[in-house]
Amino acid sequence: MKFLKKPLASYLYQAGLFSVLISCLTPLDFPVEIAGGRLVVSGQISTLSDQNIIQLGITANINRLPFPIGGASITLFDDTGNSFSYVEGLVPGIYSLNGVSGIPGRSYYIEIALPNGKIYKSLPEKMPEPAVLNSTYYEIVKEEVVDSEGAFTSKDFLKVYGNSTFTSSNSAFLKWSVEEAFLLSPTDFPDPFGSIPPPCFVIQNADPQRVVLFDRSTTSSSFINGLLVGSRIIDWTFLEKHYFTTYQSSITKESFEYWRKVNILANQVGSIFDTPPAEITGNIININNQSEKTLGFFQVSNQSYQRFVLRPSNLPFPILNGKCDFDGNFNTDHYPARCIDCTSARNSSYVRPIWF
Repeated sequence: MKFLKKPLASYLYQAGLFSVLISCLTPLDFPVEIAGGRLVVSGQISTLSDQNIIQLGITANINRLPFPIGGASITLFDDTGNSFSYVEGLVPGIYSLNGVSGIPGRSYYIEIALPNGKIYKSLPEKMPEPAVLNSTYYEIVKEEVVDSEGAFTSKDFLKVYGNSTFTSSNSAFLKWSVEEAFLLSPTDFPDPFGSIPPPCFVIQNADPQRVVLFDRSTTSSSFINGLLVGSRIIDWTFLEKHYFTTYQSSITKESFEYWRKVNILANQVGSIFDTPPAEITGNIININNQSEKTLGFFQVSNQSYQRFVLRPSNLPFPILNGKCDFDGNFNTDHYPARCIDCTSARNSSYVRPIWF
């Protein structure tokens, strides 16, 4: 657990919350100060159709999440003249491309029309060839962490590792992320009808502070073994079925360089000897005002994935805290908020993934 020094841990935090795509689109802390009112774009076109998601936001003047931008029009273009529209869902500022998959070797860019009339576009990127994700595995270990008061304590962690093979000797740029999805069943209070409240499903980045990158040109080997791609503290979220999905993304050199800078800032310790913080500019431009600074990146990503599930019986110890079981007390204030209304938990909904 890392604690950023003030005032460096300020405004780029909000932009970072859009900088990891869902699966790859979850918050990072950036110790960099930026101005409010700037467009934040984070998204991709992927070979996996369910990963084609874009988030739009506008930065605030304080250390908080960007305000989502709803009502925008986002169009994807390829180098053959085809165009496809992203559609805004139930959550404002999140747009999805349905039924379309990226094709290796083809170039893509997006055009964004905001409700205020401003038009933005991304620089074209060519979809890379894939690298093969052979397998993932996990282990459970104890680690020392530091709490907010500076005290050390031992916690149990799930560590996720990946093995990959390269399909050619050409240079390849890779990025990994780990998504988690777990069940959240609210408290079932006895009633004369025997009704059971529906569960929620929480989907989010399992390790949002981690940016795992690899440049194929730095090694002569054709494979990677035992690469740590995610680390997750074991807590009440493991009380029920808990999935982990490792995404491996082949990305362009430009995208790799963007994420490399993100990684540097995300892990900056904040001492006076650090490189002075600077804004991370991406590949989004205002077509009528190219001097306008925007944040974020639209990438083309050749993705593969591996998924495994953990149940409480897979853990070497029981989880004693955090249960939503009815204990005889009918006072709803007696239970955590998520046990009364599971949609109150962050990133939760009643929508069950088809693979869950």
